[in-house]
Amino acid sequence: MRDIKFRGKRLVNGEWIYGVPVFDGDKAWIVKRFGDNFSADEVHPESVGEYTGLKDGTTDEEWYEGDIFAPDFSLRQAEVKIICYDTYQGRYKAVPLSLYLENAGNGGWTGFDIKYWNQRLGNVHDNPELLQPLGEEEQS
Repeated sequence: MRDIKFRGKRLVNGEWIYGVPVFDGDKAWIVKRFGDNFSADEVHPESVGEYTGLKDGTTDEEWYEGDIFAPDFSLRQAEVKIICYDTYQGRYKAVPLSLYLENAGNGGWTGFDIKYWNQRLGNVHDNPELLQPLGEEEQS
């Protein structure tokens, strides 16, 4: 059976929490269940991402939408890739940075399969510096 879960960054301290998202207008919460009790923490709406069902082949770390992966030089790919959900193909894929930036987070029809041996570098929320195209320095 497939695990359906989400994560989001808490507004109060930036900590990642895991559970089920609830949206109301421009606000979002992650709801967690503890037996018969529930708790809800407000999160940054743009940080809410779904678990892909995939894990690192070595560390067993779960991978979520918005995670950033190292370039795969074995395939002659020099760009980092970002996990995005493709609404056209109905699946998660690794989108090269240039296409991610051009298409506001959805690579359109282009992307690569996500492999368990890919190396996770971070995510788009905690590591925005990884979203700089190669050769470009961050603007101050």
